[in-house]
Amino acid sequence: MSGAAFLRFKKLRGSGKLACAARHNRRTIQAEVGASGSIDPRRSHLNETLIGPAHANDVAALAEHHQMTAGISKLRKDAVRAIEAVFSLPQNHTISDKDYFLACTEWAADRFGGHQNILSSDIHRDEAAPHCHVLILPLVKGRMIGSDLVGNKAALQAHFESFFNVVCRRFGLTKAPRLSGPARQTAAAYLLAHIKRIEDAVLRSSLWPTIREVLERDPGPHLASLGLEPPAPPKRLRTMAQIFTSKGKGPSTERSPIGFEQPAEDRSLCSVGFAPPPRPALAHPIAPPDPSADRTEATVGAEDFERVRESDQSPDWFDPETGEFVAPPTNNRRKTKAPHL
Repeated sequence: MSGAAFLRFKKLRGSGKLACAARHNRRTIQAEVGASGSIDPRRSHLNETLIGPAHANDVAALAEHHQMTAGISKLRKDAVRAIEAVFSLPQNHTISDKDYFLACTEWAADRFGGHQNILSSDIHRDEAAPHCHVLILPLVKGRMIGSDLVGNKAALQAHFESFFNVVCRRFGLTKAPRLSGPARQTAAAYLLAHIKRIEDAVLRSSLWPTIREVLERDPGPHLASLGLEPPAPPKRLRTMAQIFTSKGKGPSTERSPIGFEQPAEDRSLCSVGFAPPPRPALAHPIAPPDPSADRTEATVGAEDFERVRESDQSPDWFDPETGEFVAPPTNNRRKTKAPHL
């Protein structure tokens, strides 16, 4: 594999946005070229135009010509004048960038109304990663439908899937990772640290605060453009509440207590037709007890017991230590009168 592919769409609204994008793609804006920008003018001669007029101003003129031919003379101020598709390769790619970007341009033509809608296609090799800008006229059946061509979130996902299946698979490229939650935060921090470590020229741009927000919101494609792998997010530890309320591994994985598990050879899966084995006969059978003997023993000495109620006892006889009534001993000796002398 040669890394992950990158694709981004941008809708150009307003009368001057198409001409401005064409001038940027042809490197005719002098303010963008220099030490303070991300463009290396020493490598600008390596850039290449695949499709489109030779001059930037002719790109906007070509769009107006197609509109006039279709009978479109006036557009709303906020109408989408063009769609810009940006295709990028990672820095460590091992494929022919020209062949790849030609395939990307061909896919864009088939996807967005035909080859006549491709206004220009330019390869840039004077920045950090090689990429290609394709300007597309959203003219379909005599109507300008830029917003409908790009579509909503579901339509964008369909564009990405089609691009991956038609182009990326052929060149051995992978999808840009889609990150969320802690993984996205970790990847964004890693990406920003890498940009600062290599002292990329984008740090000196006046648009750096806006660019940083974009990088933090979706770092995956930008990592792919730089040929970087997103780091694995740290493992999230469980809280004390989660530990104490956990159901555990479940009975299927817990060990049985020692001595309480029935041996496998003694288990029976079906009870139909299986009777318990007979007990062995005793050498000296035990005779059943005689019921009359129990009644005799129960009646013996019954007259020796007397039922006494607690209400008949004197409170002075209660022993708090034992919780019982203890009657004082009685003296059975008869008192004799002393003889009179």
